[in-house]
Amino acid sequence: MAENLIQALETKVNDLIELSRELNRENRALKLRTAELQKERRELLERQRQASEHVETSLARLRSLDGTA
Repeated sequence: MAENLIQALETKVNDLIELSRELNRENRALKLRTAELQKERRELLERQRQASEHVETSLARLRSLDGTA
């Protein structure tokens, strides 16, 4: 009887160890994905800023042309 309980406990401990390993792998993958998404967000914000500057510059040129025409 005690042997069965010990075996059941060992099985549960092994299952928990494997679950812990899986969760650690998943956690690492999620951290990498988070870092990638943060980098992508920074890049997109920079592109948006550059596009806004370009639009503002273009509008200023159009206004100056309109004023001299």
